[in-house]
Amino acid sequence: MIIDILVWILGLALSGFGLWFCWDSSVMLSERNKLRKYTGRYYDFEITETLDKMGKTRQQALKEME
Repeated sequence: MIIDILVWILGLALSGFGLWFCWDSSVMLSERNKLRKYTGRYYDFEITETLDKMGKTRQQALKEME
């Protein structure tokens, strides 16, 4: 009985962590996709270099796109 409760708690905790991980990775990918459209570059280091040349941070570029 106690083991069943502990397994349920562990399962809920792992499921919560998995959901958070999926949500966070989807947010990162959508932001990267927006920055690709903004800069015309594909890879992260190219996006960062282009934004540095523009004098902008990633957050500033994402705010301009809203």
